[in-house]
Order: sequence, then structure tokens, then C-alpha cells
Amino acid sequence: MLSDSHREAAFKGAKFGALLLVTAVKIPMLWMGEEFGKSTLPTPNQPNKLQWSLLKNQPNHQLLAYYKHVILLREKVPALYTENIEFFPENAETKVLAYYRWSDEGTRAVVVANFLDTYLSGNSIPNFSAGTWHELMYNKILEVGEDGFKFVLPEWSAQVFV
Repeated sequence: MLSDSHREAAFKGAKFGALLLVTAVKIPMLWMGEEFGKSTLPTPNQPNKLQWSLLKNQPNHQLLAYYKHVILLREKVPALYTENIEFFPENAETKVLAYYRWSDEGTRAVVVANFLDTYLSGNSIPNFSAGTWHELMYNKILEVGEDGFKFVLPEWSAQVFV
């Protein structure tokens, strides 16, 4: 049985992975029950029933709501269902992954992900387009100047800017 801290970390990791999956190129593939934290592994040629009772637990219910949110985000931002992607220069020390997605119709999205187990503050991404950006996961408006994008990012989390 997982301790509360391990369970919390598992759900945080599931949310982090979901956002990266949904903002990546191509069609996201989910295993049945993954969107609410089903804990069994697929067994070929064996029945593997969904554990609907998990939705009675608050973390599982919150994970399902999160999946619904990120899937809706993908539907509403055409840049996220094209094959267009460009990566910002990587920084191996900070373990931040940032990529730019765009559509031919002019929609754009930038995903910034923190792969560290520490909170990042004051880091920046050069060559980030100046202007007004809307962060969709926390519903924040951000003004980016000519000096690049400075961000605050909790451990094992990602943000999406449009």
C-alpha cells in the first residue's frame, strides 16, 4: 500500500504525464482507466475490468477532472493537433523542456515543463515571442518583454501558454 506522500506524488506524476501526452505531436493514446488512476496493468487475453469504484476517492476523481481539462485544452487549441513543433534550446541543468506548437491558421502554444523535484523560480527562456500570453492551466495572463520569458514552475509540472 502506498503512503499518502507516495500516493500524492503518483497523482502529481500522472497529471504531469497527461499534460505532456496531450500536448505532444500525434494522437494521444490512453489505456482504459488511466484517466482516473486505474492501478492494474493490462494482461493480454485476460479480462481487465475498469475499477469504477476508484472514482469515489477524491484524488482519482480530481485526476479524471484534470484529464477532461487537458483534453478540452487540446480540442480548443488547434496548434496542439498539428505536427508542427519546435523545441527551445534545452538547459540540462534546470531539466526544463520547452516547445512551441503552431497551426497554419496562426494559433500557437508553448509548453514549459519542469522535470525536477524542486520548485523553479526566475529561470528564463530566450527567444520567447514578446507579447501577451495566456497560461491555460492556472488561467494567468503574462506579459513577455523583449528580454525573454521568465517563469516560475512547481516541481514536476508543466504550463501551457497561448
